[in-house]
Amino acid sequence: MMEANRIRKGLVVECQQGVGTILVVDQEAETVLLAKQGSEEQLAVSFDEIEDNPQLHGSCEQYY
Repeated sequence: MMEANRIRKGLVVECQQGVGTILVVDQEAETVLLAKQGSEEQLAVSFDEIEDNPQLHGSCEQYY
C-alpha cells in the first residue's frame, strides 16, 4: 500500500488491474482515477489498492 501523502497526479503506479498514470486524486473518498498503460481504459482505484513500486517512479516507466 502506498502512503496517501505520496499519491499525486501524474505518478505512475501499480494496482491489481495493471500499471497506470494517476489522472485525478480524490483525497476525501481516498480514490484515484488511473489511465491504464497500453490502453485507453480508465480505472477508479482506492488508495489501499495502489502498490508502491519504486521501479515505476524513475524516468523510465518500464521494469528492468
